[in-house]
Amino acid sequence: MIYTNSIMTIYYGSKHLAEAWDCIVKMTPEEILVEYQDNGLVQYIGNNDGSGHVSLVATGVDGKATLHMFPGSEILEGTWVEDGERGMWRIELNR
Repeated sequence: MIYTNSIMTIYYGSKHLAEAWDCIVKMTPEEILVEYQDNGLVQYIGNNDGSGHVSLVATGVDGKATLHMFPGSEILEGTWVEDGERGMWRIELNR
C-alpha cells in the first residue's frame, strides 16, 4: 500500500513544539518505508513483522526511529533520533 499524501508531524525534544511535513509511506507485508525531502531525500526503512511495532534506520541522514500502529488505524506514532536531535513523530496515512 502506498500513501502518497501523508502528513508527518514532528515533535522536537528541544527546539520547536511541532512541525508538519509532507511524506510518502510505503507499506508491504515485509517492510515499511517513510520518505520525505529535507535538503535531499531522507528515507526510514524497517522490517514489518505484522506486530504493529517497527524499528527503522535512515538513509540520507544519521537516524533511527520507531513506529507503532494499531490494527485498522490510519495513524503511525513513534520516536526518532536524527543527527543528534531527539523527538516523536506522528504520521497520518493519506492516499
